[in-house]
Amino acid sequence: MDRRHDTYETLNGEQEPLLSNVAIASPTKSTWKPPAGFIWIEIAIFSNVFLSGFDGTITASTYAVIGSEFNAANTISWLTTSYLVTSTAFQPLYGRFSDILGRRVCFFTATLTFLVGCLGCALAPDLVSLNLMRALTGLGGGGLMTMATIINSDMIPFRERGMYQACQNVLHGFGSICGASLGGVIADTIGWRWCFMCQVPVSAFACVVGYFVVKDLHSSTFVENDQEGLVKPKTSTWKQIDLSGAFLLVLGLSAQLAALSMGGNNYPWSDIRVIASLAISVVLLAAFVVVESRTEAIPVMPMSMLRGTLAISNQISNVCVGMAAYAFLFILPLFFQVVLLDTPSEAGMRLVIPSLGTPVGGVVAGYIMSRYGRLSELVRTGCFFMILGNALVASFEFHDSKWKYLVYLFPANFGQGIAYPSILFTFLAAFEHKDQAVATSMVYLFRSVGTVWGVAASSTLIQNILSTRLPIALEGIPNKDKILDEIRHSVTVIKDLPPDVQAIARQVYYEALKYTFIATTVVTVIALISAFFARGRSLNRS
Repeated sequence: MDRRHDTYETLNGEQEPLLSNVAIASPTKSTWKPPAGFIWIEIAIFSNVFLSGFDGTITASTYAVIGSEFNAANTISWLTTSYLVTSTAFQPLYGRFSDILGRRVCFFTATLTFLVGCLGCALAPDLVSLNLMRALTGLGGGGLMTMATIINSDMIPFRERGMYQACQNVLHGFGSICGASLGGVIADTIGWRWCFMCQVPVSAFACVVGYFVVKDLHSSTFVENDQEGLVKPKTSTWKQIDLSGAFLLVLGLSAQLAALSMGGNNYPWSDIRVIASLAISVVLLAAFVVVESRTEAIPVMPMSMLRGTLAISNQISNVCVGMAAYAFLFILPLFFQVVLLDTPSEAGMRLVIPSLGTPVGGVVAGYIMSRYGRLSELVRTGCFFMILGNALVASFEFHDSKWKYLVYLFPANFGQGIAYPSILFTFLAAFEHKDQAVATSMVYLFRSVGTVWGVAASSTLIQNILSTRLPIALEGIPNKDKILDEIRHSVTVIKDLPPDVQAIARQVYYEALKYTFIATTVVTVIALISAFFARGRSLNRS
C-alpha cells in the first residue's frame, strides 16, 4: 500500500512522524456498527442542530424590522450580540461539564433553556426584555451544536465521523437557509414574534425524543484515566468542577463582548463605560488563565491545548472565519433593504439559493475528509473561497447587474461550508478521545468569539461612517437633524423620504456597507495566511 510519511507539530512544539494528511490509498475497512437507537439519537440532536442554524439567521433578515418597530435601529445589533455574548461565554462550559455531569444533563440544559428563551422572545413587551430573552436563548443555544458534536464523538469512531459531521453541517446549513428566507416572510405576514415562537415546537420535540434516547456512556462519578481505557473514581462530582474558572471565563468574555458592542455604536470608544469594560475583561481573563493553570479541579479549558503553532494558527483561522461569516450574514440583508429598497421578505429570499453553498461545501468537506483525510488543505480551500466571495460582494456597484446579486453570494457560503468542519477536525485530530469534548467546546468558543467580533465590528463601522458622512451629505437639507436621527434609528423610514434625500441616504449607506465588505475580505485573508501554519494529523489516523 502506497503511503507517504511526514511530520506533524505537537502542541508542545516538537516534531513527530505521522501518516500525513495526504490520502491513505486503501484505508482499513471499517467494522463499526451504529449502536441501538442510533437513528433516534441523531434525530434528537440534529433537531437542535437545525434550530442552531435557523435561529442564527432568522434575526439577520428581521432585525431591521424589529429595530424600526422599537425605534432603535442604531442599537438593534444587540438583538444579535446579546445572544452571541451568552452563547460564547457559556459554550466552553458544555464540553467540560458534560464530561463531569454527563451528556444527558447538558443536552437537556441546553435544549430547555433555548426553548424558554425563544418563548420569552416571542412574548417580550419591549426591546430590553427582548434582548434579555435573547441572552437566555444564547445560554442554551451555545450548547446545541456543541452537544450534538460531543454526543456523536462518543458513538462514532474518529475516522468515520467526517460524513456524519457533513450531515450535521448540511442540516445546520438547511436551518440557516430556512431562517434567512422565512424570517422576512414571517415578519411581513404574521409578525416577527412568530420567528421565535415557531422554534418552540421543534425544541420541545427534541426534548421529548432526547428524553428516551440520549443516555450517558460514562458515569458522572468517573473520568477516563489513561491510554489503556482505565477509569478512576472521583470523590465528589462538584469537586471536579472548576467553578472559579467557569465564573471568571463567563464574566471576562461578557465584559469584553459588551465593550465591543457598545464602542462606536452606543457610546464613543473614549467613553468610560467602554474603557472600563475592556479593562475589566482583560483582568478577568488574565485571572482565568492563572486559575486554569493552578486549579486542582478538572480545568474548563486546559492551557496545554493552546500551545504550539498548530493550535494557535488553527484558532486564529477559526476566529477570522467566524468574524467574516457573521459580518457577511449581518450586512447582506441590510444592503438589500437599504440600497435596493427590498422588503424583508425580498431580502431574505435573495439569500436562499446562495445559502445552499454552505451545505454543499459541508458535503464536499465531509466526503474529502472521509475519503482522503486532507484536513489542512480543506481549511485553506475554504478560506480561499471566502476571500473570493467577500471580494466579489465588495465589488458591487450602487446600480449593478441583477445576476451578480445571486452568483456573487455563492463562493463565500461555499467556503464557509468547507472551512467550518475542516477547522474543527484539524484541531480534534491533535487530541485523544478523552479530550474530544473539551477540544470541541474550545473550537466552538473561538468561533463564537469571532462571530461576536464580526457583528460588533461591522455594526460599529457602519454606524461610525453614517454618523460622520450623513451630516456632511445632508448639509443644507431642512430638518437635517431630525432626518439624521430617523435614518440612524429606522431603516424603513428611508423609503418614505423625499427622493433627493432618499438618494443621499442610500448612497452613504452603500459606501458604509462597501467599506465593511472590504474589511471582511481582509479578515478572510488573515485566516488563509494563518491556515498555512497549521499542519496536523490526517482524519484517517490509526
